[in-house]
Amino acid sequence: MKNIFTILVLLISMISSGQQMEAYYDMKKYNLPGDQPYVDVYLSFIGNKVKYNSIGIANVEATLIVKSGKHIIDFRKTLIQSPISEGEVKTDFLDVQRFSLKNGKYNLQVYLRDLNLDNGDTVKVNYPFEIFFSGNKVEFSDIELVETYEKSDDIKNDQKDLYSKAGYKVIPFVSNYYPKSYNSISVYAEIYNTNLKFGDDEKYLTVVQITDEGRNVIGNFRKMIVQKGKTVNVVLTQFDIAELYSGTYLIDIEVRNSENELINNKSLRFYRNNIPPLSNYARVDSVLGEDLLFTQLITDRDTLVDHIKSMRPRAEMLEKNIIDHQVSTASTDELQQFMYTFWEKRNKEKPHLAWDEYYELVLTVNAEFGSQIKKGYETERGRVYLQYGKPNKLVNVTSEPSAYPYQIWFYYHIGKFNNRRFVFYNRDLSSNDYELLHSDMVGERYNSQWELDLYSRTTPINNVDQQFAPEGVGSRALDYYNDPR
Repeated sequence: MKNIFTILVLLISMISSGQQMEAYYDMKKYNLPGDQPYVDVYLSFIGNKVKYNSIGIANVEATLIVKSGKHIIDFRKTLIQSPISEGEVKTDFLDVQRFSLKNGKYNLQVYLRDLNLDNGDTVKVNYPFEIFFSGNKVEFSDIELVETYEKSDDIKNDQKDLYSKAGYKVIPFVSNYYPKSYNSISVYAEIYNTNLKFGDDEKYLTVVQITDEGRNVIGNFRKMIVQKGKTVNVVLTQFDIAELYSGTYLIDIEVRNSENELINNKSLRFYRNNIPPLSNYARVDSVLGEDLLFTQLITDRDTLVDHIKSMRPRAEMLEKNIIDHQVSTASTDELQQFMYTFWEKRNKEKPHLAWDEYYELVLTVNAEFGSQIKKGYETERGRVYLQYGKPNKLVNVTSEPSAYPYQIWFYYHIGKFNNRRFVFYNRDLSSNDYELLHSDMVGERYNSQWELDLYSRTTPINNVDQQFAPEGVGSRALDYYNDPR
């Protein structure tokens, strides 16, 4: 299999006894008209992130529990073994478990333990999910990214297994990240009840396309497939993505009627890392001269690395992954290309102006929030400032009984959200590095006990369920939080 990069639906990682285990998890939901729906749970283990025994086999114990409320609906304990490995190159290995479930809300608990470690810890993951198939309208299974597939007709009965569905044996690609080494993307999905909408064997149109996040079709990445109304129809197709460059994309599947009206659709996000050739971005620049990228004027590699790391607060998920994992080993040319691509995406005509404006903010946070050991953009206040801008109101309290020094930032608007707050506090008292304690902004750290933590400087926490500062402790922070001055 592949060496999976660390962008995924869910990464399960554990460090135990000096050994790090990494497993990638995904779940796909399917329907069986006339029977119960089911879910396939995939666990893909990174071959060089588990321990091998004396005969070259990795052994992982996996326990999966499906619960509805407090009730256990299904339970599996399995031994997952790797292929025998004799050399230094280890092969990734995969396991699938299938659960037949009624429509409803569930919680999946996954426990993993490396049995080849003498004192191996158990890693636990909780994943809530819901199944709902109406059975009376056009609807989709989840979209599955595919590593390999073949028709079940070509497989002997004794070799058919949980990877088989709807007449195909489908080996999943348990990731949503496609590095440059991948030149194709394959997708599998099922469409249900088109016979009820269009009639048995009546024709309709299925469209499979790659779009941006605004659902605009990218280039010629669009296929139209004529299908006939059935209880279950299969979509299994492949795109050549050699010329699909870095970005965040959607695999989008549509069902349309004979008048080309959209009946229903389903999408799946994926990420592509494929930086285009430098020639793709070279352009005439009235400020810098012909065929010259503004980043080519930055020739010092350390300066480029520092600039790119400072861009992380504005980066999308794929870009963050590149900054975190590839910048340290990239060449000067690659760094210049990446930095240019980053700002060209945000200002197509004048990317250097977008960088200049942002760099002014970087200089501001470095001056205001930096220290001898950490640059301002590396701090949590610096990151929030660069990501969301300067707060509309700021409360700064350096001395209050029982409280650590703290700041409360208030934003009137962040995107589609109104009245968002960030609480920072300084626990070491000797530096300028304030930590983010709590925020009500989506995607930020939410801490229901933030007030209690803030006032724990001299007041011990005796009740783990306590959320507010004890009586007798003067708390102005909550007033400032609710009504910033």
